[in-house]
Amino acid sequence: MKRTILYIDDEAGCLSLFREMFGGDYEVRTAATLAEARRLLAERPADIVISDQCMPEIKGTDFLREVAAAQPLSYRMLLTGNLTVGGAILEIGAGIVDIFVAKPWSGEDMCKALGRASLGVELRRETSEV
Repeated sequence: MKRTILYIDDEAGCLSLFREMFGGDYEVRTAATLAEARRLLAERPADIVISDQCMPEIKGTDFLREVAAAQPLSYRMLLTGNLTVGGAILEIGAGIVDIFVAKPWSGEDMCKALGRASLGVELRRETSEV
């Protein structure tokens, strides 16, 4: 069974490229707005949630905080070119962000991050069943 990914980004080109590159290996759902992302998650949880940090309506870290509260087994990735290293470490340390990926991301970097995220999802499921 394919892992499900929800990717929110206000840059349509990033969403399109992501679907094209990873749609064969994952069930990819994308959202360009906060309302759309919330609706998609309410309809069906995602194994991996990816958010751009610089969204017009909400910071990616704030959105991922919502996701962590509602779907604690999800694996959460933050994409940004603007977050300081210190800020990223704080969010990772708080358990809000599992993986930080610099933007613009390369296909190779994203592929590695998704591999780590898939393993993380599996570990969370195993430990939650114990």
